[in-house]
Amino acid sequence: MQSEAKQGWLLSPSLKSQHGLSLLEVMIAMAVVFLALLGFAGYSVVAHTGMSASEKMTRAVTLAQEKMEDLRREGIPPGLTSPLNTIESYGSILGAPHHQRLLTITPHNPMSGLHTIIVHVEWDQGVHATSLKTYLVAEE
Repeated sequence: MQSEAKQGWLLSPSLKSQHGLSLLEVMIAMAVVFLALLGFAGYSVVAHTGMSASEKMTRAVTLAQEKMEDLRREGIPPGLTSPLNTIESYGSILGAPHHQRLLTITPHNPMSGLHTIIVHVEWDQGVHATSLKTYLVAEE
């Protein structure tokens, strides 16, 4: 009877699986977990880079829009007859140290009494840029 019980124990797969994990199985499981975490870390870096780029683009468009609103509120300098170009260099714009803003006002273009306004914003030392263009009526 005892030999039958011993044979049953040796042949039983449910009892045999309770012996534990080998060192090799533990190492393989740790390697799989490590590779999964490494993959997630890579996605995190890509996501952060994308968020940083979109934040700078949003800041640039906002800076251009702010300048347009300033011109609309303050008006075009009186007596302007030739194109006016102004530059706010890197570090000179409050809250936007990585941006540079260029303003171009072309008077009486495309027709008399109408001024073309272009605000061009660059960031990352000119690697990226965006522009907004509008027209303002000359105030007499």
